[in-house]
Amino acid sequence: MTVANQILFQDAEKLYYAEQYLKAIFNYSKILEHDPNNRKARLLTILTEMVMNKEKGGEALYDYYLFIRDQVPNPEDIVEDILNTIDNQSLEFNKILENEAIKSQIIYSDGLTYSEFKDLIVPEKGFKRAFEDTIFSTKIIITNKKDLKDLLNNLINYGFDGIAMSYLESAMISFPNDKTLNFIKKKITNKQ
Repeated sequence: MTVANQILFQDAEKLYYAEQYLKAIFNYSKILEHDPNNRKARLLTILTEMVMNKEKGGEALYDYYLFIRDQVPNPEDIVEDILNTIDNQSLEFNKILENEAIKSQIIYSDGLTYSEFKDLIVPEKGFKRAFEDTIFSTKIIITNKKDLKDLLNNLINYGFDGIAMSYLESAMISFPNDKTLNFIKKKITNKQ
């Protein structure tokens, strides 16, 4: 390494710690101008950009590189491997998010069963908030009497008496003599 490059590296490190990231990157670019294959300058440019853009892990990786640079052979390989691992995990995570987005789009387009509503949405937001968010964007499909009773009780407990009564009136057509549904109806009418 030339003396000029050593000075540029030292100055870039000082600029980095002074949080003058653009100037540090400029120093690295001067090195790369004369030596385009300089892995150290390329790596430190990437790490400095990460810190400047407040990307997670950028500062820690920069400090880690400075810590190991004189202790192990080819410290660039180690940090580049870490960066590649982070990038690969990011890509995998993005694929998962895309699949989840597609899955939720399918669920919301057709409606979702009460069981799906309880398993997927309620744990995340709580019943009241989940119901408020869901009721205007999709329909909740009741597939059995047990789910209907659970939904009705939750609606009443969270103050959705009018909506509970609408569900109940529809259900009473199919189950006019159901004791539990009649009890729930009395519970609503007594509150009003």
